[in-house]
Amino acid sequence: SSIMNYPLGGAFNSRLNLYLREDKGWTYGARSNFDGDKYGGDYTFSAGIKADATDSALADVLRIVSEYRTKGATAEELAFTQSSMTQSEARKYETGFQKAGFLNNILTYHLPADYTEQQNAILKGLTVKDIGMLADKFLPAQDKLVVLLVGDKASLADKIKAKGFEIVELDKEGKIISQSGR
Repeated sequence: SSIMNYPLGGAFNSRLNLYLREDKGWTYGARSNFDGDKYGGDYTFSAGIKADATDSALADVLRIVSEYRTKGATAEELAFTQSSMTQSEARKYETGFQKAGFLNNILTYHLPADYTEQQNAILKGLTVKDIGMLADKFLPAQDKLVVLLVGDKASLADKIKAKGFEIVELDKEGKIISQSGR
């Protein structure tokens, strides 16, 4: 799943970061990642967005994720991903903590000792079509997303409702203060 996310939001020159940072100037950095284990997982996007661009950025992030979900990566994005991930593989296990995590994964998921070599072989053999199928399978559809926005309720609420989202206002402990329909 990180292979599929790398061009979308996992690398500095990913679609999400380049668009929101370089094209729009709305953030210092935008990123996304998949996190999971053998029981489940999630996809997360995060960025600190300029307050006056929050609703526009939300619409653009949803559009970019949707486009990526339906069309996948370009050949250039795939080539960059293959090169970058292969080069960074050795640095993943430099520290004691990283080595412990590596060994934990081998034990938890009953992986062969050469699984990193197997992963690299899979990575090198991936096609644009493969990335597209992964994106379609694992990226959530918009109606399955939970969006957490931190910002000025007075300036955002109507704009977010107009996009078709239900608004649930939370306090700083995460308890529901109010809830409004779509």
